[in-house]
Amino acid sequence: MTTVPLPMPKAETDSYGHARMPRGFTAPEPDRVDRVAYGRYRNVYLYITEACQLRCEHCYMGERLERALKMNPQQIIDTLTVWRKMGGDKLTVLGGEPTLHPFYVDSIKIASKIGYSHVITTTNAQQPARRKFAQLEPSDFAYVQVSLDGGSAATHDAVRGPGTFDIAMETSEELCARGFDTRIICTVNKANEGDVLNLLTIADEIGASLVKFHVFSTIGTGHGNPGMAMTPPEWVDFCNRLEGVAPAHNTRVWFQPTYARRDQMDRYAAEGYQGCIGRTLDRISIFPDGRAYVCSYLFDTDMYLARMKGNQVVLNRETEHNEFDLFTLPLADNACGGCKSSACFGGCPAEEIVMGASSCAEYPDIVPVCRLWKSSAKPE
Repeated sequence: MTTVPLPMPKAETDSYGHARMPRGFTAPEPDRVDRVAYGRYRNVYLYITEACQLRCEHCYMGERLERALKMNPQQIIDTLTVWRKMGGDKLTVLGGEPTLHPFYVDSIKIASKIGYSHVITTTNAQQPARRKFAQLEPSDFAYVQVSLDGGSAATHDAVRGPGTFDIAMETSEELCARGFDTRIICTVNKANEGDVLNLLTIADEIGASLVKFHVFSTIGTGHGNPGMAMTPPEWVDFCNRLEGVAPAHNTRVWFQPTYARRDQMDRYAAEGYQGCIGRTLDRISIFPDGRAYVCSYLFDTDMYLARMKGNQVVLNRETEHNEFDLFTLPLADNACGGCKSSACFGGCPAEEIVMGASSCAEYPDIVPVCRLWKSSAKPE
């Protein structure tokens, strides 16, 4: 692709301490990439900024929040175009808090023009987000995910800061009223597990279409809060409780199994689970520094797959093994010598890098399920 350098307009500052584009700025029309037959990297996660006005206790961005890098407009266009050519079709725009990026609105609109059929965003739904969503329409998104980390102001605000729950609820209600497909995403931890199921009632009341739960992870900021983490058996038990209450609600309910007992694996395989995403290569996450990761467990490490350099994808050769090596070597020499599940191949190698051991080593009844795969908690 021949790229045309975008003029970088003079930035203005606002009360949130971030630059915004001057009025009247219009991005040039990007080239459209039609459907790509290749089947990898269908899910593209684009971190357009590392900046965020909140400091949540579980945030996997960790030190990235402090350096607060952001992509420039040309970098966004190049990255979107390259990964669309690699097979990307479903795009999630996030951060940090993506709506703080001065090019956020244009990025959403450009993604569809490039050829992404599903454009999604995840937001903390605070006041800057409300202002950006006012410039967009329901047709600009497949859906909008709002982060709510508790079923009440008390639990949510304990993680995200005083007053954030009420503002996020106001934004969510406004989005639902305007016709946006609005969804709730929740990180479950030891502090909020007692009331997060209230989110199903909240979703029913405001008209949110789906609630998704995933487990707190001790990566990023989570390294400093290990006491918030649920053990694999505790998470499996929570998911079982979730499946028990979900059918009583109108909203759809998804969860990320992350861990499973051996007798659950046939069920997940029947739902479409194909094993470690490091081997299926269904997903790619790209950060403002150009690093591209397949597995979010590795975000704190240098073991990434590749790096964006302009409009080129360059394989990581800065470490002895890159991310591709990490996930493919166990296919030839599995880690534990006697796997409990054909999907596991001897434990999760990313867990071993980050946690020092795979969860199945500590909990013999547990099989690591890819942390990025989701299941439905009620019949569709």
